[in-house]
Amino acid sequence: MDHIDHEINIEKVVSIQEKLHEGDFSDEISKRRNKIIQSSVSTSSSKKNPVWLEFHGVNYSILKKKQSNSESWWNKFTNLFSRKDKQLDVEIGKIDNKKFIQIIQNIHGCANPGEILAIMGPSGCGKTTLLNILGNRVGKQGVSGTINLNGNRIIKETKRFVAYCSQNDIFFPQLTVRETLSFTARLRLPREMSRSEKLKQVENTIQLLNLSKCADTKIGDNRVRGVSGGEKKRVSIACELLTDPNSSLALELGNILKGFAKEQHKTIVMVIHQPSSQVFELFDKLLLMADGHVVYYGERADLVDYLTTQGYKCHPNFNPADYILELLNDPKSKQKLIQAYMRHLESDITGEKVVHKYSNRIRDIPSIILTDETDDIIQSGPLKIKHKWEATFLQQFIILTERSFKQRSKVILSKLDLIQTFSLAFFCCLVWFQLPYDEKDIVDRYGSIFFTCTFWSFHPMINTITSFPLDLEVLKKERQSRSYRLLAYFLSKQSAELILAIIHPIFYVTIVYWVSGLIPNGSIIVSSLIAQSFGYLFGAAFLNVQKALIIATVFMLTTMLLGGFYVQSLPEGLSWMKYLSFSYYGYSLLMHIQFTSPLARFKCNIVGPASSYLECLHADDVNDKYVSGNSVIELLGLNTLKWYEHLMAMFGFIIIIRIEFDRIEVKLQLLYFLRSNNKKNLDNHAISFLLSILRNAMEKQRNDLSSNMMKGIAVCQGDGKKTDSYKVVLPFNINDHTYYYGHSTDTNHWYIQELLENDGIMEEETSRGNLKSSFHDLTPFQIFDRPKTTNGTWTNSYPMVFSANVKNKPYIFAPCYISKRMN
Repeated sequence: MDHIDHEINIEKVVSIQEKLHEGDFSDEISKRRNKIIQSSVSTSSSKKNPVWLEFHGVNYSILKKKQSNSESWWNKFTNLFSRKDKQLDVEIGKIDNKKFIQIIQNIHGCANPGEILAIMGPSGCGKTTLLNILGNRVGKQGVSGTINLNGNRIIKETKRFVAYCSQNDIFFPQLTVRETLSFTARLRLPREMSRSEKLKQVENTIQLLNLSKCADTKIGDNRVRGVSGGEKKRVSIACELLTDPNSSLALELGNILKGFAKEQHKTIVMVIHQPSSQVFELFDKLLLMADGHVVYYGERADLVDYLTTQGYKCHPNFNPADYILELLNDPKSKQKLIQAYMRHLESDITGEKVVHKYSNRIRDIPSIILTDETDDIIQSGPLKIKHKWEATFLQQFIILTERSFKQRSKVILSKLDLIQTFSLAFFCCLVWFQLPYDEKDIVDRYGSIFFTCTFWSFHPMINTITSFPLDLEVLKKERQSRSYRLLAYFLSKQSAELILAIIHPIFYVTIVYWVSGLIPNGSIIVSSLIAQSFGYLFGAAFLNVQKALIIATVFMLTTMLLGGFYVQSLPEGLSWMKYLSFSYYGYSLLMHIQFTSPLARFKCNIVGPASSYLECLHADDVNDKYVSGNSVIELLGLNTLKWYEHLMAMFGFIIIIRIEFDRIEVKLQLLYFLRSNNKKNLDNHAISFLLSILRNAMEKQRNDLSSNMMKGIAVCQGDGKKTDSYKVVLPFNINDHTYYYGHSTDTNHWYIQELLENDGIMEEETSRGNLKSSFHDLTPFQIFDRPKTTNGTWTNSYPMVFSANVKNKPYIFAPCYISKRMN
């Protein structure tokens, strides 16, 4: 049980909306925790590698969803099986305020080592969204502004320096607290640490967060009973704290967090809704938000004085956090405070000067470019990445295989599943007990074989369909933290579950075949692995368990119809379809094994025309006549392939389907995956991608290129005439000039092109316009100059975006013309 003297209600700390209970602990526990913190300081790299987080001019917008009440029943039916993300179903038209929703606008701030920056505001003000952007969990689409670690932009490799607790506590429910932390430590702690050192740090973290009493309890979920909600929150914190991050976007509040910030020189950013006065005093800086705007940024101690200057005086005995939230919940006060802070920043639109004022970073430190491991890593002095991954590929594979085996074994080998298999085997033994070798029992014999084949196709497929969708959230979280390679996850998952998948069939075959008098063999195991492969495929392809189950059921029933049991002779035009059914190969192989054996001689006991077999049909005395197994195979039409050809086809199914599963999973991980040959899909995403590309281009030019390049972007809201109004995306006036974006029929445009495939860079000349051969750069776009034009013709005849294939890969190109005009 937790030692709690009082309760602090916390909402959305690092995007988490549940309450966290923290309090004053006994002196003994406090001393023990302080000792643990001090012991961690001696091994921590944070003090030697401080991290400064700075962000200014941060904006985020999303496309408004399309509202349609006239959708046809056919579209609704086809959408049921569509993999398209419904969040991407947006209405695209002219670019105006009705189509785009601005979530956060012009946010700025900084967080220094040893300090706590608290992001506060009423519900729905954008706190969680901002924290997700700072944690690099949103992506580039719709995001603009500057976010720097130690003066350089955040990239994917820096995620390993950031501990991040998501809104939901995402864990494998079957693993215990200690197992969860141990696997996390082995994957994410430096490879220079031995296994014993990593496990020691796990135990220290368990003691630090008072998890000792539940360390060997399952995490649990809605279906599996496990730890309490508060304990699960602390496990989430523990997973991040034990990695000793250089920048922490974490859940923890209170003295433990303050101690880590001071002693280990941590940089901490948290989102909190309404803290108590005691918790409020722990913060060093505050970022107050309302309706996506900054209301106040600065020292926590200066908040009351700032409010006084705006005409709002907080009583000395009143909690400032409660007072500011009351003000922000009043529409008039909220708008007044928003406008007041905007006037406060009239000479500093993006808040850069304010950020520099509160940042204590030394700005003259040298930069180090690490080009050996990645094309785009630009890190400041102390943020050195020794290894791309903390664990080697082999270590990742072993650790993930062990974890996957423990997690899935508690599901596949659960008491309920074992009872199910044993009960089924028991009733099958009763029904098919010691089948005699008689003609009248031939149907029972191959009926038993078909039932076995069918059940051990359905069972592993249905069990596996839920496997990947349930793992997906954990996979996303761990991949965002750069914990392991995707290939290591694929191989480990399939290796662990392959072993588990054969246990139940072996148990069933061993009992039922021996009792029934059938010849034991391992063919049913191969059939089960094929079904498991299809389960992976459907689970990864649809990601929705209900949809996947519907498709899998239809698929399996169709496969059964083509398997050769219900229909021995398909119509002439459809006979080829049986070769597409894996049930046909599995059933045929099992029949070959049972009926081509020397034991397969069935005594004739049906006289005359009633018999289906030639050996018995014309026999006068059936007592001395036997039906050969080959006659049964021939009668059922299962003699078209040899036994080894069936086996080869079955292994072919396993290899092809599992490769396809891997390919689908890889595609699901691509940040900008888009089927550009889908016109509707292209139209829905075109403007959103274009705005993101243009913002990135402007940021690249402003940071790295000469000062006379493009400094602002505006999108035409009319038909392209000079008199049209413009929606300014990111306006910047340089030397009394403003730069605009528009359309033009001229082929000599500036081109900014975004590659949507995994390679990220376009490498050969295209056939569209005058696009030149592109070259490798540190960004996913290229810029092509139009050197001789100062003014140009405007028209809406040129498409805003078009798709093309380069090296048989889909790309989206955004043509834009930059016109320089005098103000």
